[in-house]
Amino acid sequence: MLVVLAAAGGLVYLQTRSDSSPDPKAAAAQAATALRGQDATSLKVSFFDQTGLDVTGDLTVTAGGTAQGTLTDAGGGKADFRAARADTAVRGDKAWWARRDAARVAALQGVWVRPKGLAFPVETAALQPDSLAGMIDWVRSGGTAATDVRTVAGQPVVGLRRGGWTFLFSSAEPHRLVWFGGAVQDRAPIAPLQPGKPINYRSSQLTPPTPPYVSALVNPPPENAEVADFPDAAVVEENATAKRPAFEVEVNATTCRTTTCTWSVTVTNTGTAAGKASVVASVSPGMTQTQVTSLGTLQPGAIATTATMSFRNPAPTNQDVSADYRAEVFTEQLHGPNLKVMRRLQEDGVVVGRSELLSGLDPSQLPTVLLALDAMRKAPHFDADKAVQAMEDTVTYGGLPEVGELIGSGRLENPEILYPKLQNLIFEYDTGAPGTPVHEKLGSRRQLQIAAAMLRQDPQARVALDGTEVVDGKKYRADVLVHSGRQTVAIQTKSVSSDSVSTNLQSAVKELQQGAPPGSSRAVWLYLEAPAGYPHAAARDYFDATFRKAGSDLCKRVDEVVVVNQSGVQRWTKQQLPGCG
Repeated sequence: MLVVLAAAGGLVYLQTRSDSSPDPKAAAAQAATALRGQDATSLKVSFFDQTGLDVTGDLTVTAGGTAQGTLTDAGGGKADFRAARADTAVRGDKAWWARRDAARVAALQGVWVRPKGLAFPVETAALQPDSLAGMIDWVRSGGTAATDVRTVAGQPVVGLRRGGWTFLFSSAEPHRLVWFGGAVQDRAPIAPLQPGKPINYRSSQLTPPTPPYVSALVNPPPENAEVADFPDAAVVEENATAKRPAFEVEVNATTCRTTTCTWSVTVTNTGTAAGKASVVASVSPGMTQTQVTSLGTLQPGAIATTATMSFRNPAPTNQDVSADYRAEVFTEQLHGPNLKVMRRLQEDGVVVGRSELLSGLDPSQLPTVLLALDAMRKAPHFDADKAVQAMEDTVTYGGLPEVGELIGSGRLENPEILYPKLQNLIFEYDTGAPGTPVHEKLGSRRQLQIAAAMLRQDPQARVALDGTEVVDGKKYRADVLVHSGRQTVAIQTKSVSSDSVSTNLQSAVKELQQGAPPGSSRAVWLYLEAPAGYPHAAARDYFDATFRKAGSDLCKRVDEVVVVNQSGVQRWTKQQLPGCG
């Protein structure tokens, strides 16, 4: 199965340079001069932050400070983009806004919006012709030749490096800037606008070992670049009002010292639309089975109180027992047809209504939360508070679209796996890279995106994350098991954020040899992240050489290798791997 998760970009060939190549500093000087004479630039710019953001902009940026194009999230989500100096606007689809403002998706999708945060985490002023020329001057002033790169995007190039950044220029005259990339950090040619967010790892703060990274393919100068009008009537994101009910709950209960305890619940509609409200209530201990009380339709501002509920006092005589009074409002307008789900969750200690973030989500997203939590509660050692925190992190780090696809499909064979997976919803660490602060696999975003894309591609496929099968008493395991008809594919995934392609390949092959179920097809997926540097943009010849180093019998140990990088998806069948060609 072939799944495309990355936008196509440049092809970089890493080979020894011939002596006839032009001087890179001379080529850079000519490229800078050419840029200063351009009216606009055309670029494909990728920004990667390990904590959850991988977005690519196909942009045209004018010398006058305007910009237009399309922004695309890895894993799903797209938006039209406009900028006029410091003013920006986007017109995003459902997935785009689910990653950024999941409380107001319906109010924002499909219309022009002035976003409250960064529309694109690379300032468009840095991508104007003059700004790119200034970057070239910077790398020329203290850079060294990049002698190991021969071509990019099919063109012979020469290059310069400085401070972890690389700039590549066409070898043929007139010389022009073709590609540049590097880490976005202090003293970099592109200032950091969105630093990496700290993530929780075993209750401690862990900052990603790699800063955000930019990789940009520069197209030839656009001819007669048309500048689209800025949508002046764009909605201000913070002023967008979601037309829906919202309910505030107050528990009316006092210390109970009688054999029968009583309580009630008062509900206020604090939203902007009427809603049919039903109170889901329970007490632990004492009234562990939920009761549902309908309050009818409440208009905005209306207040209603349930009838008095009662339960037998669970406290032994002359002893105090703490009781958890649980109450939340169900309405199909917000939660969909999931009353039974909400009741099951509350009886297991999960009260979604207590989370301001989750209960305030858009009606297009809230059912995903309920169904995901319902699946997670079946996990071993389930903890209600950790599950709610994991879902809140999923919202915060923009993971709702892939979780929604997996849960909504009904074809995730082990949905309870989301309990541990959503507690590590960052892009995976490259454990094959020297200096990585963790040794075990950490992160699950790519794994979830790949699984969701497979379900999207094949309507008959079923997937298992960290899938296991027992054959003749022996347990087998793979990162992803895909079942489609009679075929089983065992996939081992590796994220590569360094020059550790070979190390990660060898590790994945070994894991498949040990863990792939008998009779399954074995596939290695290598996801080259932007911080990997040149392998992130490398073409087949680079990986062919890497695979040869992995062993002449590679095809006898694995059936397929798939590489996802800036060039798109590159696939090697068994016959194309060393040993079977």
